[in-house]
Amino acid sequence: MKKTDIKSTVETIIKYMPDSVRPALSRSRPAYGASLRELTLRAGRPVCLYLSDGRRCITESGCLADDPCRPDLLITSAADISDTFLKLCDYSVYSRQNEYVNGYITAGGGIRVGLCGTAVIQNGSVKNIRNISSLSFRVPREVIGCADELLGIIDTTRGALICGPPCSGKTTLIRDLARKLSYVYRVSVIDERGELSASRGTLPGFDLGLCDIYVDMPKGEAIIDSVRGMSPDIIICDELGDERDADSIRYALRCGVSFIASVHASSVDDLRLRPVTRELLGAGAFGYLVIMSGRNDPGKVARVYRWSDNDA
Repeated sequence: MKKTDIKSTVETIIKYMPDSVRPALSRSRPAYGASLRELTLRAGRPVCLYLSDGRRCITESGCLADDPCRPDLLITSAADISDTFLKLCDYSVYSRQNEYVNGYITAGGGIRVGLCGTAVIQNGSVKNIRNISSLSFRVPREVIGCADELLGIIDTTRGALICGPPCSGKTTLIRDLARKLSYVYRVSVIDERGELSASRGTLPGFDLGLCDIYVDMPKGEAIIDSVRGMSPDIIICDELGDERDADSIRYALRCGVSFIASVHASSVDDLRLRPVTRELLGAGAFGYLVIMSGRNDPGKVARVYRWSDNDA
């Protein structure tokens, strides 16, 4: 398997950092290098690096530290958080509102930034988020060939649901599935958050082969547009959502399209407890369930189940 060098991704993350944080991160980069998975800024709290072997904080001099209570740790201020958030929005907060009200912003290179703050509620829905208090930069990875073993086990024309907790490598796996399958089938990728393809303008940042890619379009609408306009054999999408997504998937299934999708779940029982996944499994949308190993072994498949209507 060929793993993409994440050096440029880490450099991109550092460029988004506030002036008070950037120098220390740059000095310490040799210490965390390719093992960085997430970098989190919290107002009034130490800068945290989540590495493959655990969490580290960073000192003002640019050293990594295990103790989160050391007096010399680099602390992020509320102003630092505000400045970074504005930079992520390209200094036009309104233009990115449809993303951050859902708890994330997608930055350059497919870097997904989760955020926390105070919700503004109107008519029972989140309309805005203010007083941003945390920003968590997740490092995307491209591992060419990581789907090869799975492709030798499943018949992708019967559909597959990739299941795992956050940071278990679901997106990395389906990214490579999309690339490989596009050389055999017509494949549409529904990249609602821009994380799968890392598209900036017309070109994807990751290698998705011959896929047709829908970026920054609501998943349900993109699925229907794909069926009507691109005649796909397979549609691939990340993170199944609500009933609107399920309605679009059922429409595509009636048109003879197969689906590969991911969902946050760690077991079959989790899937049965969720109305959307339970209904789609009962409708035969996915012939296989693929359970990821978890965040301690990202990108690795633990189990594969062949699913039938009787299992629902």
